[in-house]
Amino acid sequence: MGTNQYPQELFLPPQGITLQQTITSSGSVTIPSNITQVYAVVVGGGGGGGLAGGGAGGVAAGFCPPFTTCTVGTGGVGVVGGNSVYGYLTGGGGGAGSGGSNGVFGGGGGGGTGSGSNGGTGGVHYLGSTGGASGFSTTTGTAGGYGVGGGGGGASSGASATGGAGAAGISGGGGGYSSGGTAGTGGAGGFGGIAGGGGGRGGVNGGVGGSSSFYSGGTKGTTGGGGGAGLLGAGSNGSAGVGGNGGNGGGGGGGGSPTSTGGAGCILLYY
Repeated sequence: MGTNQYPQELFLPPQGITLQQTITSSGSVTIPSNITQVYAVVVGGGGGGGLAGGGAGGVAAGFCPPFTTCTVGTGGVGVVGGNSVYGYLTGGGGGAGSGGSNGVFGGGGGGGTGSGSNGGTGGVHYLGSTGGASGFSTTTGTAGGYGVGGGGGGASSGASATGGAGAAGISGGGGGYSSGGTAGTGGAGGFGGIAGGGGGRGGVNGGVGGSSSFYSGGTKGTTGGGGGAGLLGAGSNGSAGVGGNGGNGGGGGGGGSPTSTGGAGCILLYY
């Protein structure tokens, strides 16, 4: 049986270097002149929630020269999250929970939003590792597939069915919408090693937001899905009809109406 072999650059930094800067906005970067290389962890913005949960922002990491400018991706407001860029490292945006949009450069796919609406696929990592497959829209939505960016869960159409769960990955996929009536439950957001996907909206209960290795996803609300956790913060809780926002550092937004906001991206520099 084959296994996924992820590039060494996806792992956390080696021993002997420490976190020196946590960057949360685009602009110039100041690094001491005696530093000849840094280890960067670059996280894209989380996808915003629509009726389904948004996918988590993608992750790129590795050693590189000390570049002096950067771009930090914004969290999507019902749309795909923005890409974060440091030199040649790009962490893509998470897919939106509006129509099951795909993740970008390792971002998780957004959940499906209605009868016949599949989830989005996880984004292919910039080094070539594959993203997860989309979940399918059926009477009970199916879960997304595992990948660097997890696939989004498919929407469910049954009267009391649960939307498909977002898949786990380095960046989790968004949970699918339960579109069949007032008794359904939104799909759970996928766990992410760095950032989790948002939970989908449901007829009676939303889906819980996906956790990260560092923080918890938001709890489900009365129909509103919880926001996914990010690298820097927990996801917000869902409420009556409203999805929780994604946690800072790439968490996907929870499903609801109006749309929710994915967590902004970030860049961590070690040297």
